[in-house]
Amino acid sequence: MNEWIRSILSIVVVLVFLVGLEQVGKRLGWTDETIRKSVHIAVGHWSLLAVWLMDSWYVAAVPLIFFTFANAVLLYKSPSPVHQTERKSFGTVYYPIALLIILYFFFESEPIAFLAGSLVLAWGDGMAALIGRKYGTVVYDLYGQKRSFQGSIAMFLSSYAVLFLLFLWNDVVLWQVVTYGFIISIIATLTEAISYRDWDNFTIPIIVTIATSLLL
Repeated sequence: MNEWIRSILSIVVVLVFLVGLEQVGKRLGWTDETIRKSVHIAVGHWSLLAVWLMDSWYVAAVPLIFFTFANAVLLYKSPSPVHQTERKSFGTVYYPIALLIILYFFFESEPIAFLAGSLVLAWGDGMAALIGRKYGTVVYDLYGQKRSFQGSIAMFLSSYAVLFLLFLWNDVVLWQVVTYGFIISIIATLTEAISYRDWDNFTIPIIVTIATSLLL
């Protein structure tokens, strides 16, 4: 199958999956925030499709460009809980832009670094928000934005689990899996903690990708 067709196919797969996930969430009585963060986690797995289906960074960039513009429009037009939050959130726009940046620099040369940045953002940041909102009793405040220690712990553990599996899958030696996964997870957690508002969707994938590239 032509690489460009596979690129378009990945857009279709993501759209179908996201619509289905939102409908399932509504039927199960999930809160809007749970639906939004579940979609956030799911979207990060597009990177696996990209590495599997595409070879060229510019072909893989097509879906990300599409979702950047689509999310920018839907931010103001969509009634979906994916885009409607307590305040206007630009995280859905920063997300694909950050992936575009790491795609350009790392997709062809270091796909493991590209995957690390995308999947840590998906799982780490997603679980931090879900756990923090539900169980976040110990709160800290950085320049007016509140985060919880429970959310930060969830960020670290989710990031470490993702990196551990990703590194093992790519035949990284075990001591590097354990130590480098730990170091990068700490970096990701600190990045999420100090990033202002929605900017964690931008900073986390870029910093995690660079850290992975430097260490491996």
